[in-house]
Amino acid sequence: MTLTNPRRATPRQPPPPRSRYAATGFTLLEAVVALSLFAIAGMAMYSLYNTNLISLLRVQDVAQQVPIARYALERIATVDPWREQAGSFVVDGYDITWAATLVEPVRHGQNGTGIRNGFDVGLYEVEFEVSRQGRRIGVWRTRQVGFERVRGLRPEPGFGEGLF
Repeated sequence: MTLTNPRRATPRQPPPPRSRYAATGFTLLEAVVALSLFAIAGMAMYSLYNTNLISLLRVQDVAQQVPIARYALERIATVDPWREQAGSFVVDGYDITWAATLVEPVRHGQNGTGIRNGFDVGLYEVEFEVSRQGRRIGVWRTRQVGFERVRGLRPEPGFGEGLF
């Protein structure tokens, strides 16, 4: 009696014949499609990177402008546009120029109850520009009241000098 292995009982069959168009690697068309997809993805990533870089540079510019604009606004708030309609000054290498234009006509001043006081007032729009080395950084606008005492007691010239 001969023992036979059931697995080997069936004879091996040869693999099916390959067609003449079957290939074992990439075809040229597949390679072109893959490179095209890779190029499109790369361009999208570069565009995203470039947009983020531009936004970051803008944020840096604004972060540098804010303290200068605040200082300029505080300095301009001390100016009476009634007496001075334009001017300029320099802060940390930034040139600040400003000009005031009358927005509302000059009126007689009144207190909270509507009684006339001793001042004439006018509303001015003050526009100031910040630039550095000839490059314009930004333009801002604010409104400010200009006034002049026209009625009532006026201090004598030189009165109160040296007290403050």
